[in-house]
Amino acid sequence: MERLNSSQQSQSVSGLEEQKTPVLKQEVIPITSTDSKSDTIKPVSLSKHHLQRKVVLGVLLGAGTIISCIYSYQWWQYNHQHTLKFQETDNAYVTANIQPVTSRISGIVTEVAVNDNQMVSLSDTLVKLDERDLQVALTQAKASLELAKQQAASIQENIKDSKINPVLLKPDTVNKNTQIKQIGNTEKILQAQTINRQTKINQQKYTTALAVIAQKQAEVNKAELQLSYTNITAQVAGKIGNKNVSVGQLVQPGQTLLTVVQPSPWIVANFKETQLEKIQPGQKVTIKIAAFPSRKFQGLVESLSPTSFGKVAVVPQDNVTGNSVKSQDGQRIPVKIVFESKSLQGYESRMTPGMSATAVVETK
Repeated sequence: MERLNSSQQSQSVSGLEEQKTPVLKQEVIPITSTDSKSDTIKPVSLSKHHLQRKVVLGVLLGAGTIISCIYSYQWWQYNHQHTLKFQETDNAYVTANIQPVTSRISGIVTEVAVNDNQMVSLSDTLVKLDERDLQVALTQAKASLELAKQQAASIQENIKDSKINPVLLKPDTVNKNTQIKQIGNTEKILQAQTINRQTKINQQKYTTALAVIAQKQAEVNKAELQLSYTNITAQVAGKIGNKNVSVGQLVQPGQTLLTVVQPSPWIVANFKETQLEKIQPGQKVTIKIAAFPSRKFQGLVESLSPTSFGKVAVVPQDNVTGNSVKSQDGQRIPVKIVFESKSLQGYESRMTPGMSATAVVETK
C-alpha cells in the first residue's frame, strides 16, 4: 500500500510539473514533406520562398517607378513644348449675325409664308398683315392730293387771265407823270393798281396751293409706305429661327416675329489673360466643334475684344489700399476667330449659334 501511494504521488507531481511548463517554450513543428522513395519525413524551409517573392515585387515596383517617371517627364516636356507653340481653350462657341424680323406697324397677321429652320433669300416674303385699312387711307390721301392740284390749277388760270401791262405791275418805280402820259387818265392807273394787287394775292394763293400739294403728296407717300409694311420681307439671306408668329395674331410696332440667322458663322474664344501675350491677329487656328467631332476646321484670329467677358467680372480697386484683388482664374478676353472659306464649305447652314467649340491657336 505504501508503494502504491508513493507511485501515485510521483505521478501527480509529474503531472503538475507538465502543467507548469510555459507555453512559449513549446516548439513549433515545421511543415514537412514525404519522399515517395522513402518513409523518412524531411523539413521544408519557407524563408527562401518569401525572399524570392520580395525580390520580384521590388523589381516590379522599381520598374514601374522608372516607367512612371519617364512617362511623366515626357508628358511634361510635351505640354511645355505644346504651350510654347500653341494656346488652347475649350471656352469657345459658335456665333453668327442674327437679324431680327420686326413689324413696323400694328395689324392682324393674315399669312405666315415660312417655317422653322427654312432657308430664305433676300426680299423673300415672310409675313403678311391685313392691308384693307391702309388701302382705304391711301385712297383718301390720293383724293386729297388730286383736289389740291385742281385748286392750284384754278389759281394759276386766274393769274394768266389778268392781262397786265408790265409797267403797271411796278407803280412805285414809275413816275406818275409818265403814267399819265402813257394811259391818259387816273382811272386807268387805279384800275391797273387794283389788278396788280389781285395778281399778287393770286400769286400768294398759288404758292400756298403748291405747298398744300406737297403736303398731300407726302401723305400719299406715307400711306403707300404704311401699306408696304404689311408685306414683311427678309432683309438678309439665312435660316429662319425663333418663329413666334401665327395667323390671326395682332402684332405691334417693334414686335419681333422671327429671326434670320445668316450663314456666315465665326468663333468667339474666351482665352485667359495670361494666354494673350502670344496671340495676334492673323495667326492660324484649329477649330473643333462638339457637334462635328470627326471634322477639324481651320480659321484665323481676326481681332481681340477691348473688354473682358466671361466667368470673372472686373474687380474694382480698393479705395483704402489702392490695390486690386485678382481671382486665381484670371480674366477671360473674347477673341474673334473667322473660318477659312474652304474649311467651312458645306457646313455653313449646319452651324448653329451657341455650339460649343475648342480653339487651338498656333502662336509660332
